[in-house]
Amino acid sequence: MKGLETGIEQIDRGLRGLKDGKLYCICSPAEEGRTNLIAQTVMGLATRDNSVLLFSLEKDRRTMFQMLFDIYWQMCDADAQFDDIERRHLMLYKMGKLPIWIEDISELSYASIQATIQRICLLNKHAIEVIVVDNLTLIKTDFAVSSLEYAIMANMYLLKMIAKKQKIPVLFFCKDDNIIANDTYLDKFVSFNMLKEPIKNLKFC
Repeated sequence: MKGLETGIEQIDRGLRGLKDGKLYCICSPAEEGRTNLIAQTVMGLATRDNSVLLFSLEKDRRTMFQMLFDIYWQMCDADAQFDDIERRHLMLYKMGKLPIWIEDISELSYASIQATIQRICLLNKHAIEVIVVDNLTLIKTDFAVSSLEYAIMANMYLLKMIAKKQKIPVLFFCKDDNIIANDTYLDKFVSFNMLKEPIKNLKFC
């Protein structure tokens, strides 16, 4: 399999690796399960030495960091006592070295995405290897549109342009696969409605 892997078997099997300049979508209707899936995906990418920029529109930075930390704790030592202060500090230190940027911009747009990328890449143009957006429908479209369907299409177009311009993969999540009525700009799409394994049973390879 060529391209970046998340380490989550169901995702990697469906998307077949995240490739530069491509746009990917994962649909998962379960509210809490979807947020946990996003955190698992980000952590799976980061622990494989892939620099991840996460735009978290549903959760603030602190909440998302805590979710990422909980997953990292389970990945490293599922049997360790969570109230072990010394162990917790060590894990926080190790996680702080992972290449993850979390942005919780309230009104995300094409301009704000580009500005964030430029800020992070100011010292190292290769600092970001994949972008993850937690909810496509919450992006503020830069076009005047008359319906949600057109707003979705406009946002997919903008994300695809970012993927091509930065030459990195962009992955976004959505709640309902029915909103992706036009997949012109999508390169790969996977829906957890079609998978046998429930989200709670996702495991890292």
